[in-house]
Amino acid sequence: MESSTTLTKIAQEFGTPVYVYYEERLIQNYREFYSAFKKRYPSVKILYAYKANTSLALCNILKKEGAGADVVSGGELLTALKLGLEGKDIMYTNNSKTREEIGIALDAEAVINADSVVDLLMIQEEAAKKKKNAKISFRINPGVDPKTHAKIATGLKGSKFGVHIEGDDAFKAYKMATELGAIKVVGVQTHIGSQIKEVAPFVDAAEKVMEFALRLKTDLGLKLEYVDLGGGLGIPYQEEKTAKPEDLAAAVVPVLEKWNKLLGYAPALWLEPGRYLVASTGMVLTRVQTVKETPYKKFVNTDAGFNTLIRPAMYDAYHRIEIVGKEKEPNNEKYDVAGNVCESGDLFAKDRMLPKARAGDLLAIMDAGAYGYSMASRYNTRLMPPEVLIRSGGGYELIREREKLEDQYKYQRIPKDLQ
Repeated sequence: MESSTTLTKIAQEFGTPVYVYYEERLIQNYREFYSAFKKRYPSVKILYAYKANTSLALCNILKKEGAGADVVSGGELLTALKLGLEGKDIMYTNNSKTREEIGIALDAEAVINADSVVDLLMIQEEAAKKKKNAKISFRINPGVDPKTHAKIATGLKGSKFGVHIEGDDAFKAYKMATELGAIKVVGVQTHIGSQIKEVAPFVDAAEKVMEFALRLKTDLGLKLEYVDLGGGLGIPYQEEKTAKPEDLAAAVVPVLEKWNKLLGYAPALWLEPGRYLVASTGMVLTRVQTVKETPYKKFVNTDAGFNTLIRPAMYDAYHRIEIVGKEKEPNNEKYDVAGNVCESGDLFAKDRMLPKARAGDLLAIMDAGAYGYSMASRYNTRLMPPEVLIRSGGGYELIREREKLEDQYKYQRIPKDLQ
């Protein structure tokens, strides 16, 4: 963690709650991930999953490092274009696309990842209207259990995502795509889930996708430009043992090489890390308002809530919590760390051992760089927090201002007869 002096200054200058990110850690995470694969495989492209954190400054840092963009909405797509990314480095994927978003992707010449045959036909129609060829892949559902939280497991047979290999659905979809005008098949993609701690599910998915790629070549004569194995690599939120990029690359690349020999060519490898790149770079700083004792519990009440960081309430997610300036004090008090939202589930931690807490203490909720600000809301008419970047060369800068109350009313209207 950054020195308590710097964090205290940030909290004093910008108020709390506030998101804080480390530029140096973000760059290190990207280089670690990319190099693990690049030294083992000839052609590797990293598409940062914008849904993890779409802060312009962070996305721009990754763009400068060479990352493309995995986007799931028109807004994320326009964000990537705003930062100057080219269409060839953007994949637009969603299970429920709008025609407007497809049109933006076509104009940008981005790769569009189809989720179904219905999806494919809509892409084809929009491409024909624009007299363009849509570059597409399909999201393949390999029926793999990623052994993660049910809400972020996306490669299971019952998932809403993708076209199933099982039952020949995926093969029939690709066959149809090759017979349609305005469609150019360029790859195959899968994404089995998030916060995956082991390499085995990735290996299983790679085996199934590469076997499918061989069938596409054998039966349809399709030579793919890339195979996209998605993202999902987890991080050690509780300092538990988790697979690293080196482990993942060492396990997956041999699978690709084995099948490439049968294919007779080597498609590029595309990967979509999100959490692994940004989670450990960020924290939420929040101020202790009161310490409350009941006959059953001790509560540390903070000025943040699940509107600021929803992961603990939504996923029962664990985040390390430190009291800034008390890192060396013993953790000999048991607390529930509570937010300020009027919901019983608004807790950042239950029965957490911490140093003795007092009103005014500054808490750091760690590993909040992914699915933190990007999932934040205005619930209880709370203001969206600011974001601050601690620069790799020293110092820090504000990268997003705190919302003002007037901003929440900007697009609201009261009918004249009710005024």
